[in-house]
Amino acid sequence: MTEITAVIDLGKSLAKTIWTVDSSSKREILFLEPEIVNLTANDIANTKRENADPERDAWLVLPDGRGEAFGFITRTSSYRNRRKLGQDELKTVNGVNRCLAILGSIAERAGVADYKDNDESNLSVPLNKVTEFSVTLRILLPLSEWSTSQEFKDNLLDALQSGFNFRGVQYRVQVQTLEVTTEGSGLLKTRQLQLINSAYRNRAISCLIMGHYNNSLFLYEGGQQIVADCSSNGFYQLVDTIVSQTALDSSNVASGDLTQAIYEATSDSTLVQALLWQKVKSRKQLQQQVNQAVETIKRTRAEFWESIVDWIYRTLGPNFLKVNEVLITGGSSRFFQHNIEEFFGDSDIDILWSCQLNKLVSRDFNIPAEDNLSYRLSDVYGVFNDLIT
Repeated sequence: MTEITAVIDLGKSLAKTIWTVDSSSKREILFLEPEIVNLTANDIANTKRENADPERDAWLVLPDGRGEAFGFITRTSSYRNRRKLGQDELKTVNGVNRCLAILGSIAERAGVADYKDNDESNLSVPLNKVTEFSVTLRILLPLSEWSTSQEFKDNLLDALQSGFNFRGVQYRVQVQTLEVTTEGSGLLKTRQLQLINSAYRNRAISCLIMGHYNNSLFLYEGGQQIVADCSSNGFYQLVDTIVSQTALDSSNVASGDLTQAIYEATSDSTLVQALLWQKVKSRKQLQQQVNQAVETIKRTRAEFWESIVDWIYRTLGPNFLKVNEVLITGGSSRFFQHNIEEFFGDSDIDILWSCQLNKLVSRDFNIPAEDNLSYRLSDVYGVFNDLIT
């Protein structure tokens, strides 16, 4: 039986998974985008397996005959009820089915299912046999959703053991291990391994995770967690503020493109210009709009960072004076790199960007080490290292 080992970060802007098969030394990566579409029985009957990449053609047939499609496939014009995960929606609400779609995609990529005898013209009809594999699985959730973690774990375990239909193939999973852990645990475990035990216990280590929808802050002292908090002031709020004050429009552009344009604007306004050019009639007007957008981004970033500083002080209180080092990760952290280095540097706090895990991500997955994505993957990479060790 094929054994899959995987760590899933159920990000609402992008689900990120690192996996391997049968204890192979080769690590693979898989992304599942956030859109979800409900499918009727008629939708399923007319669905064909048209994409060689299963995660770009990901859909489930649910026990009641309905279905759900995920990510890239939902962007086709035939799907009218496409939606993204809401800003205040818990990752665990749709998390079970997203995990099933991810594991189904991995199973296909790993060659677990045999399609030779399957009728490719009607994929709503499952294979006559049940395809089985085993899984060792760890899932990251934000601190803000920890209260729902046990219920989520129980529901996922039941779904895996009961079986699920992914792209017309019926799977049943033998669960070797299923664990749920908080975001940031990959960095903390990595740092513990980098230091000898006495050094780790003698240092007050903070961990700041800056995500798209929230920020998390931990403080470990003597090897024990003494402070933990999660704020709701994620990067998306900064994006919303900028959009409301400029000619940038979030209604007709992919959220990832808009976020990337804002992320790069202060050093390279090319993407901002590309998003604005259709709204103006002359180069002069375009440059005015670009300049306004860049200045708004600079001002909003400064204001937003001040709110983060206030939250850090409130969360740590007098413990801030004890902090020896801070571990930084999350896709939004690089946007605030100068602010972070100035703030913690002025307090003589050592800054460890992703504990150098971004360089290992770059090595294994051919992603530039300083690319935003390498930092977004650092925590899940650290958890994967811990899982297979």
